[in-house]
Amino acid sequence: MPIFKNMKFEWFVASRYLRSRRKQSFISIISIISIGGVALGVATVILVIAVLDGVEQGLKERFLSNEAHVVLRLLDHSFFGNYQNRIQQIEALDDVVAASPVILAQTGVFREHTGTIQDVIIIKGIDPAQENKVTGFSALVQGSTDLLNSELIERARFIRDETITGGIILGSRLAGRFGIIEGDVLRLLVKLQQHPIDASLLIPDLANFVVIGFYESEIEAYDNNFGFIHIDAAQKLYNKKNLVNSIFVRLTNAELAARTARKIEDTINFSVLEGIPDARTWMEVHAPLFSALRLEKIATVIIETLIILVASFNIASTLIMTVMEKTKDVGTLRTLGSSRGNIMRIFMIQGSVIGILGIMLGTSLGLIICWLLSWNAVRPSYWYALVLIVPVFLQILIASQRAIRNKGGWKFAVGVLWLIGGGFALYCAVRPVSFVDLGLSQIYQMHLMPIKVNWVFVIFINALSLAICWLATLYPAWQAANLKPVEALQHE
Repeated sequence: MPIFKNMKFEWFVASRYLRSRRKQSFISIISIISIGGVALGVATVILVIAVLDGVEQGLKERFLSNEAHVVLRLLDHSFFGNYQNRIQQIEALDDVVAASPVILAQTGVFREHTGTIQDVIIIKGIDPAQENKVTGFSALVQGSTDLLNSELIERARFIRDETITGGIILGSRLAGRFGIIEGDVLRLLVKLQQHPIDASLLIPDLANFVVIGFYESEIEAYDNNFGFIHIDAAQKLYNKKNLVNSIFVRLTNAELAARTARKIEDTINFSVLEGIPDARTWMEVHAPLFSALRLEKIATVIIETLIILVASFNIASTLIMTVMEKTKDVGTLRTLGSSRGNIMRIFMIQGSVIGILGIMLGTSLGLIICWLLSWNAVRPSYWYALVLIVPVFLQILIASQRAIRNKGGWKFAVGVLWLIGGGFALYCAVRPVSFVDLGLSQIYQMHLMPIKVNWVFVIFINALSLAICWLATLYPAWQAANLKPVEALQHE
């Protein structure tokens, strides 16, 4: 045929072996299974790593949008003064965008008209203007961010005959757990003091705060545990005038946190009486979580590589059976002058083509599924799709039978029909995964399963799969090359 005139001898023979005739249909089926095995292995590893990378990236983005890149505090978490001057020193450093003073403390919570502690929450005393430069606080608040002079605070002071210290913004899930709405009063436990008459009794010293808004970050640790008050109110609450116990720092690049943290410790001087400075990065705070994700990713790659390795055994089996089937042909080729190298390359090419087809199909399938999982568009219902798909596939099966009986353009037409039918089935079946519906939103801190395709990894897994498939061809090809012409032909 003209198409083979310029092809090398080995490629020509290998292509003939790949296009098996009816009496060799079993070997052809095994070849298709081999291609499918490699394709599924490659598609699975691309998909799983895309999900793990997406979850890691999603968590990182959410943490960094709610937290400082570096937190400066004393080693014993005690309070310190002169914090505004120290903030100016920090902001003068390279790679620092902004810094803000913060008071972090735990306190008990009393609901209005109750006499018992309902829960213990973390109070974060902030200056909203400075905090916005570090964590983008206001963008995540539903309601007012005026923690001192909100309209709700003024209304509560007018209506009630009790002292209102200020406003508080609660995490959305925390408020939902308490059944709190805007305008409700929350009592924070300042300290326990002895009863003036009976020293064995303790009286709670309470401060009243009006709920003026809700914090919605999609991070369980914040939305379920935090309450935000003004830093002036926090200093008054804990009797720490002009003192804070933390400084939050934002950088131009979160990945520079470790280096900048060491600079901050060296730059900011604390007296011996104040204590030892300790600058912690966001990576140190969440190290266990991201270490677990990395370990899971490594384990996944190993498992998926084993799947591809198993699929490569199918390639080796296919080639071994082909060698057994083509023993006479190998003997004839050797008699006609083909070298052992020619024979070896013929079967290596055949196995490599099977592997390459599987890798290309698997990569395409994996990337298409990733795209469909990340494309949040309305899909037909599963039942509606099934009603459409069943008759389409019946028509495809009928056309396939015709294609078997009538060669020519029918094969191409059936291939297109299978591609369209399979594509529509994938489009209907694969849709974004909701962590909310699965009850996993609190674990993964997000509503939808994120997808992030790592193209470097896609190239790596393609190269690794190709290497595995190529190695699987070596033994069968070597076995074919070592067949002696006389022994190959003596039983024919």
